[in-house]
Amino acid sequence: MPRAQNWGIHFDGEWRAMCCPGCASVAEAIIDNGLADFYQKRTAFSESATLIPEPLSHYDSPAADGMGGEINEVSLIIEGISCSACIWLLERHVRQLNGVASFKINYATRRAQLEFCLDSILLSEVLTAIRAIGYRALPYDANKQFLVLQAERKDFIGRIGVALLFSMQVMMITLGVYMAGIDTIETQMLSFLRWISAFLSLPVILYSAKPFLVAAYRDMKNAMPGMDVPVALGISLGFIASVWNTWLLAGDTYYESVCMFILFLLLARYVEFLTRWYAVSSSERLTQAIPVVAKKLLSDGSLESVAAKTLQLGDEIQINPGDVIPADSLIVSGTSQVDESILTGENEPINKSVGDTVLGGSHNLQHSLVAKVSCVGKASTLSTISRLIDRAHSEKPNWVELADRYASVFVSMVVLLTVGTAWYGFSQGAEDWFSTALSVLVVTCPCALSLATPTAYTAAMSALFNKGIIITKGQALDKLASIKHVIFDKTGTLTQGVMRITHYQQLAQLEYQECLDLAISLEAFSEHPIARAFKRERQDKVYQPQQVKHVNGAGLMANINQQDYYLGSWVYIAGVLALEEEPVQMSGSLVYLATAKQLLAVFEIEDDIRQGAVSTVTWLQQQGKVLHLVSGDRATPVDWLAAKLGIERVKSNASPVDKLNEIECLQQRGDPAVMIGDGVNDAPIMAKADVSISVSGASQLARSSSDILLMGDDMSALRDVFALSSQTRRVIKQNMCWALVYNIGALPLAMAGQVEPWQAALGMSVSSLVVVLNSFRLRMLRPAGQEND
Repeated sequence: MPRAQNWGIHFDGEWRAMCCPGCASVAEAIIDNGLADFYQKRTAFSESATLIPEPLSHYDSPAADGMGGEINEVSLIIEGISCSACIWLLERHVRQLNGVASFKINYATRRAQLEFCLDSILLSEVLTAIRAIGYRALPYDANKQFLVLQAERKDFIGRIGVALLFSMQVMMITLGVYMAGIDTIETQMLSFLRWISAFLSLPVILYSAKPFLVAAYRDMKNAMPGMDVPVALGISLGFIASVWNTWLLAGDTYYESVCMFILFLLLARYVEFLTRWYAVSSSERLTQAIPVVAKKLLSDGSLESVAAKTLQLGDEIQINPGDVIPADSLIVSGTSQVDESILTGENEPINKSVGDTVLGGSHNLQHSLVAKVSCVGKASTLSTISRLIDRAHSEKPNWVELADRYASVFVSMVVLLTVGTAWYGFSQGAEDWFSTALSVLVVTCPCALSLATPTAYTAAMSALFNKGIIITKGQALDKLASIKHVIFDKTGTLTQGVMRITHYQQLAQLEYQECLDLAISLEAFSEHPIARAFKRERQDKVYQPQQVKHVNGAGLMANINQQDYYLGSWVYIAGVLALEEEPVQMSGSLVYLATAKQLLAVFEIEDDIRQGAVSTVTWLQQQGKVLHLVSGDRATPVDWLAAKLGIERVKSNASPVDKLNEIECLQQRGDPAVMIGDGVNDAPIMAKADVSISVSGASQLARSSSDILLMGDDMSALRDVFALSSQTRRVIKQNMCWALVYNIGALPLAMAGQVEPWQAALGMSVSSLVVVLNSFRLRMLRPAGQEND
């Protein structure tokens, strides 16, 4: 371009030079059309741009979305994590910030859940603090995370490929020197071969080993040495010593050991990455299950394609065969079969008809349905489960957190031990003192120890998720392995919860339909499984109850047309009317309707035993578990169910207080207990239990407070939970024992000079690989007792 020309534009108060008039014209057009934000959002200068990405920028405004004062939650993807020590450092660093209420990182997915108060700290300040210690945070997005994982996978393959290619060349040269013998090779040729080996090692160190070196520098800068510190020291010292000896043409070189160390360690890390990839791909299916577009029915009967995330409560949608259901909905027209395997793990289609609930993310298989949206946003089933999965992965057993905390102490001891070995060998005049110290540094690297627990938990949770079992609290799986006492609720847990009215007996001068209409109107305010039996019946007259009061686990009362009505168990009604002898004896569960003066009617409710309950109870007893059946129902149906299942410890007519006392008595004796129920009226009891398990059909409150969720209707899934919890604990012990035995056993040999640096590199990498593969077995193990009922 002619030097005399000076093209450019005035923008944002400054003269911006341009290379030609074409670029100047385009820039003016962009600005004149109100698109100047392009220059803030372009990617050319992304590293020097704002630390807070556009999708999260609105969180920095206290007035945005009504935020400010209250605790706000944000999901982030963290880049740069290499081991569990990194997670502990990040969590400790961010939690110390004023205004941060909680910060937990999911080891498997590298996702972080941040809770903070906008009145005290801005999100941009949190991201700046994360960047300051060498990590990078991005807004969570399912597609973005997939791209990050893809990039990480390609990066691994590229670094492994370079390490493999150049290591082969270095090994061929080294092998030739070893076979010929140093004494038989001319000095000039030996020097040439060593310098060639040095240059061939450079791509391996500068490219393939770069993640280890960068992570080690970051750890040392933060005064928190992690697992990459001894790795980086071994690589650096081995290469520097080799170059020094090559320059002096004296002593040994370790180019092949350094290259093999990097190659084997990359291979072990890649296998560990694949286990994380598999876990992420399993759990992230939930976030990717909801379709982008939904077919909304308008008031004139026409269809409109809208974004699924814009659906509101009460909107009617059409779901054609083959469509993914865009939101939790209630069917108002049509019948079909629905595949809910993404949520329940069960591949058998489920028949759905008018009045049934269909879950967002499931597939409509047969006929067109019209449904009314019943739940959207964070309250939906998929969103709730996704949050619970994140919470489970971010929680760790106390002893694991303790191990992560003192990982830096262990690394420091390794470094000190290496220095001590080098000093002793040098002071004793040993010729191979450096080689011995290098072997000690490499062989004691605690990589396998840091992978022992996280990889096992990741594999176990992923395996259970594929069976329709959601672990919502990370410590639950560890606790469950040692619990002996199992307490079952009855209705909706060991039974199907598909209640139906089988008999009716009139106790006053009111017609059956009028009593039924009153009962249905009252039960409209209850979520108990028994209430569903009344909701299925035809209602002629709809009453409007006022001043509704619930008596937890017993019944409810309300005022209808200036008259108080009571509906519930005999114990509840007898207390209201001061009665002693029950007037009716039936085999099913009895629900009484009464006023403040007299009994009106009694309804007999029956339920079927849940699929898989018989074999599951038998299997648990064979495992030495002590089973309890504690129910608020009458003695007759409870005793019948207990006899059918073979449960000996039975308590009927149990109020919520009685159930709570049952658990407390066991705990006071030093016997931890697991509570299995549907969570309806039992939330405090399940919270008190050492581990709580909610079955399918549980209330939203139960899902949020329970430690484990069984999404499928088959009770056999409970066997998978207990069996895999024991297997997970066993695998973790195996991993820990192997890592400790290897480190402790190899250390004396290395200190005695019996282990060459390349052998130490191979042993350390194989040790990590053994731990990862042993954990991965949890995905393939099939618990015993899978026979069908």
